[in-house]
Amino acid sequence: MLSNVTGRPLSTRAAALTLALAALLAVAACGGGDDDSDGPGETIIHTPIDSDILPIIVSSDLAIGDNRFVVGLIEQESGEQVIGGDLHLAFYLMDTNDGTLKFERDPEPIIVTKSYTHTHPDGVIETHEAGTVGAYVTHADFDEAGLWGVEVTGSTAEGTDLEPIRPTFSVLEKSFGLNIGDPAPRSVQTLLSDVADIKEIDTSQDPIPQQHNMTIADAVTSGRPTVIAIATPAFCESQVCGPTKDYFDDLYNERKDDANFVHVEPYDLACINGPDFETLYDCRNPILDEWRLQSEPWVFIVDADGNIAAKLDGLVTLEEMEAALDDALEA
Repeated sequence: MLSNVTGRPLSTRAAALTLALAALLAVAACGGGDDDSDGPGETIIHTPIDSDILPIIVSSDLAIGDNRFVVGLIEQESGEQVIGGDLHLAFYLMDTNDGTLKFERDPEPIIVTKSYTHTHPDGVIETHEAGTVGAYVTHADFDEAGLWGVEVTGSTAEGTDLEPIRPTFSVLEKSFGLNIGDPAPRSVQTLLSDVADIKEIDTSQDPIPQQHNMTIADAVTSGRPTVIAIATPAFCESQVCGPTKDYFDDLYNERKDDANFVHVEPYDLACINGPDFETLYDCRNPILDEWRLQSEPWVFIVDADGNIAAKLDGLVTLEEMEAALDDALEA
């Protein structure tokens, strides 16, 4: 069984998330070839793959409507990630043996330095870097459920042209998680006033007390937008929670007058530190179920009416958070 930086075992599901998100070593069903398409309605021929680079669909909860779509690339032989490239994505519906082109996007490359925090016996908390992880992000508006594909073309950061590669993925009628426009759950989490030490509810190296002074329920019914980070720098299997929380803190420092900011650890730290701890899954915060989350980290933007305006999972940048907050403020 895999273990996190504390040496404690991870749950089966957590281990699977680690492999899929941090290492990007699981491979989706793919096709390849040299066929071109001229525009929506054209056919993309789905032929066997013949490429040294393989794509990974990182997004795990895709449904009809607007979706944040994240794809990663790895070299087939070495397993090394291909980051910082210039990609073009052509989305097609697998309504035939091949597929019908529906729309195209140019994703933004994102690169994040993974990190984790470690508490020494003397209580000192240190943050350690753990290499880089990267992917490519865009938004995709799917109009039909079923099997879809995306043709990935473009070039690497070194200028090497990519052979067309075509992973397939499923689009659901409705997300198994919360959707944009849904009312935010009125969750009540442990606050700073409920504990003797902020370290009991926040594993950040430099926790910000003001992020623990308001319950989610109070924040999302306050009449102001709310930014919520559900992330654990210390127990994050993907090791991107630390950077996501750092970006969340940066946004707080820049925009705390514009919105409420709430940070919640996805695991019960008292449970993790207790004698009966076995897996992180056993110590999950009830908020994970209330918000229907199967991974972390997540950042949610809730509008002034208390409805979810944006949801960002996994690799998230400061620019994405800020743009989502601006949209919520302008709505």
